[in-house]
Order: sequence, then structure tokens, then C-alpha cells
Amino acid sequence: MPSRLRRQLTLAASGLLAGAALARAAGGSSLRAHQLGLAASAIFLVPTLLRNCSWYGPVTNHYSTKEKQVALTIDDGPDPQDTPEILNVLAHHQAQAVFFHIGQKVVRHPDLVRAVVEGGHSIQNHTWSHPRASFWATTPAGARRQIIRASQAIRQTSGQAPHLFRAPAGLANPFVHTAAEKAGLRLTGWSASGNDGLPHHPQRVIARILQDIRPGGIILLHEGPLAGLAPGTRARTLAGVLQGLDQRGYRVGSLL
Repeated sequence: MPSRLRRQLTLAASGLLAGAALARAAGGSSLRAHQLGLAASAIFLVPTLLRNCSWYGPVTNHYSTKEKQVALTIDDGPDPQDTPEILNVLAHHQAQAVFFHIGQKVVRHPDLVRAVVEGGHSIQNHTWSHPRASFWATTPAGARRQIIRASQAIRQTSGQAPHLFRAPAGLANPFVHTAAEKAGLRLTGWSASGNDGLPHHPQRVIARILQDIRPGGIILLHEGPLAGLAPGTRARTLAGVLQGLDQRGYRVGSLL
């Protein structure tokens, strides 16, 4: 079934159940109204609250290859502390990465954006302001604004036109999928993550990522400050992942 039709049918089913709930409430059947309301919410929300879910539209969580290679993606930059250190690690290992940048930070740190491009890396769309706590519930207008403004900032600053989009926390409702498709962007998830966007121990992040490595996998790492994380930790974590890949006979390939 085409993604657009699946979105339309899901929204229609949710709307019908919500309407039925209102009718039951008006008729005095509060328990049945509550049950129907929960069903309406569940139909809409379950695919939204599952990370990298492809129900509302395709999400790339891996790519096809017969070789022992993976793609490396780095979210939430650019960052004055981490980006230069990460670029040094990548250059040392002769590895390329896909940077999913936040539009506001792109505008704030154009020199870092240019350094990423000069290093041979790709810059893609990770929303304008990264509203992590609320993006899953964004409106159609909000989704369009976040995506279009970020793409404009990346294009104007880097000279690259992004064609990939990653939702904050990997959560995307149907309006996000629609807005991304209209902007010519393909939603991109991941298959190996150490949850380094949350407080963590770097060695555990490395171990979690390496245990999930498969040919064609997509690795998720982050840059930027985090409470309790010492300066330089992001770069050291990246170096540990790259060393582990090398020991397992893997190389970093291209996601594009």
C-alpha cells in the first residue's frame, strides 16, 4: 500500500473513532466514549512513538551491500567544541560521515559547516531548532517550517542541498513524512546506537554499537554538550567505534 494512502486511511480511522467517542459522550455513555477515544489516539500515536517506524512512510534504517561496511551518521551539530575534534578523528581514520545538522546551529557556526564540507563529508537536515520533546506532536505547518528552514540554512551556508532528513529521536508523525516528501527529503533512521544522546558511559556506547554492527548498517552518534560529559568525550567515543570497526574488518561506506 502506498505510504500516502496508508497515512490517509490511518487519519480517517482515527478521526472516525474520535467522532464516535464524542457521540457516545454526548449520549451519556462515558465509559464507551473513553474506550473509543483511547482507540482513536492509539491508532494515530503508536506509529509516531515507535522510533524509525515506516508505517507513515519509508525510513532508511540500513542500505544494501554485500561488503562489510556501514554508514556513519552524527547528529545535533555543528558544535564549537566537538566538531573540530570529530573532524580530526575522521581524517585520521580516513572515514567519511553524514552530519545531520540543526538549522539554527548552522547559521550560528558557518565556519564549522564549511569545515565539514571541506573534509569531504555530507550535511543533511535535522530540523531547524531540534524540538526533541515536542516534534513527535508537531502540526503540518510546524513540520514544514522546521524542515524547510533547516534545508535553506544548510544550502545557503554549505552550498549542499540536503536530500536526507532525520527526525529528533527518530519520532515522526504523518505530517512530518508528508512535509519531508514534499521537500524532496528521504527519512533516515539507524540500526546501531549506543544511546549517547542521553547521559552515558562512553565505553558502553561503543560496546552497544559494535554488538549491533551488520553489513549495510547505519551508526548513530551525537555531538554537542551533555550534562556530566567531559570535553573531548564525543571524539574519543567516535575513535573507539572506528577502531572497533577496523578490528572487525569493517569499513565506513557511503549512505548517499
